[in-house]
Amino acid sequence: MARVQQVQPANKKNQVKNAPVSQPSKSKQELAKTNAKREPSKNEILFFRIGMSIIALTLITVAIVFTIQYFMNQEEEPGLFDDYIHLTASELTQLTGYDSNSGVYGDFTYFAGQESYEELYELINTNTKIYIYFYSASSPNDDIVELIKDTDWEGKALFFVNLDLQSSNLGGAELSHLNLDLNRTNLLVTFDVENQTFTTEIRVVDIIRELGRI
Repeated sequence: MARVQQVQPANKKNQVKNAPVSQPSKSKQELAKTNAKREPSKNEILFFRIGMSIIALTLITVAIVFTIQYFMNQEEEPGLFDDYIHLTASELTQLTGYDSNSGVYGDFTYFAGQESYEELYELINTNTKIYIYFYSASSPNDDIVELIKDTDWEGKALFFVNLDLQSSNLGGAELSHLNLDLNRTNLLVTFDVENQTFTTEIRVVDIIRELGRI
């Protein structure tokens, strides 16, 4: 009869000895130390600050350049009557004020021989009547503006005073004979040089009528 060989179970003691030894898990404190971020060095901080400063200066420079170009490229909006001769309060006084030396109104010699007054001087010496239109550029009258723009004033002595700029200087005694009502935004003064008289229109309808007669 054949003998059956019995397989003996492995020795438990040997099994324990041969089992792989597991490594003890690291503590949370050790993991925290391992994963801690490295602090940047002083040189790294310095380079970072320099880089940010350069970027900021570049952006500021670009913004300034674009701002300058924008304003340089903007076409200045033309004034209401820029194509016509304007008078300051001082020039108006010389043109219409009383001249004690000659005993007449208007010292025309003030404008003689000056290049900037060449056209004005020619007009006041070739016309017996001088017209001065006072207007407010901020609140113009459309009917008067249209009439002036549509009329040829070549060779006629029509001058302009912007009340927005000159009003505060027009209330002196030297101009009181013009009877200027500075509370209005449209005035027309007619200076009759031969008769030495002044007429001041304050109503728009009268101003339009007188301008149409020039």
